[in-house]
Amino acid sequence: MYLINDKRTLYVIGMVLCVACGNSKKQQQQAAMMAMMKPTVTTFEVVPASYTVTEKFPATLVAHDIVELRSDVTGFLERIRAADGSMVTKGQPLYDIDRSRYVAAYGEVAASQQQAEADLAQKQRDYERYSTLLEHDAISKQTVDQAYTAVLTAKANVAAAKASVARAGTDVNHATVRAPASGKIGIVQIKVGDIVNAGQTLINTLVNEHPMFADMDVPQARGPEFAKILHGQGNGQRFYIQFGNGERYPEPGKILTLNNIVDPTTGTVKVRLVFPNKDGVLKSGMSIVLIMEYASPANQLAIPNKAIVQNLSETSVFVLSKDNVASSKHIVPGPVSDTMLLVNEGLNAGDRIVVDGIQKVKPGDTVNVAGPGGAKPGAGK
Repeated sequence: MYLINDKRTLYVIGMVLCVACGNSKKQQQQAAMMAMMKPTVTTFEVVPASYTVTEKFPATLVAHDIVELRSDVTGFLERIRAADGSMVTKGQPLYDIDRSRYVAAYGEVAASQQQAEADLAQKQRDYERYSTLLEHDAISKQTVDQAYTAVLTAKANVAAAKASVARAGTDVNHATVRAPASGKIGIVQIKVGDIVNAGQTLINTLVNEHPMFADMDVPQARGPEFAKILHGQGNGQRFYIQFGNGERYPEPGKILTLNNIVDPTTGTVKVRLVFPNKDGVLKSGMSIVLIMEYASPANQLAIPNKAIVQNLSETSVFVLSKDNVASSKHIVPGPVSDTMLLVNEGLNAGDRIVVDGIQKVKPGDTVNVAGPGGAKPGAGK
């Protein structure tokens, strides 16, 4: 052991120790500053689970039957038999059109039919008599042939007369406008005494609203999915109607059919659902929201909605490595379940994704992870 008594030597050693201590503090300060410069984020660990999915589609209610009541005969409206807004049954008389001209026309053609039948009877007797004479060579065969032709002509006249009678009878019957289907009639558009033009004048509208149809448009890419639901190969999808005030119609519906064409202007396929409507709550023409609910598979992956980064045509997230290095990863998003976005492709179970602090992160950045332990997965869950 040596004692250093030289003051100069002691000074040099002291200076060296001071420089060493200064460098150590500087490195610590730099390390602390570098740590502070790293963005701090929260994360979510992707874990397989089952989610209740709720999808909403705008839709329009369409009655089972909507019939415009028009007369196929012309005349004055003579009588209104059914009150506005009443329920009617198929075949029930609703409105009477003045039928006097049609009754007269029917009588005329009925008389013509009687004349034609009388003429046929006479021609038939002549033919039979001539045929008997021909057997005794008392008349020429030509005369018999002419008599037979007269019989055929008379039969044709009778057939034409019967057709005229049937047509005239139809006009008489159609002077009473009857319900073509069961349902509810609306407000009559004309009054007694107004002229009704055949096939033109709208008298009223009849609507059958039980059951009720609901039409919605879905992207053509989802057509096969809804076709599977139609044929019972879905995931137990349930369909409900939601009104404008947020209330739900209690009766669930089901898919009835898919249209057989794609709308070229919108690229959508029309899907028609059917709902019971015994109480008449649903009205044709109403704009509603169709809700489709179902449970996803038990191994479904999902992330918080706020974790996604949306660019023009791409959806991505920031995934952290075990060293907390961020990288951008493209995903194929699915439907939404509450605040969670289901992910169809792009992620694996156990991935850590950035939830909060996304705006501070760039691919390749090393980040600080907030939460106990500094890097605990699922901090943003």
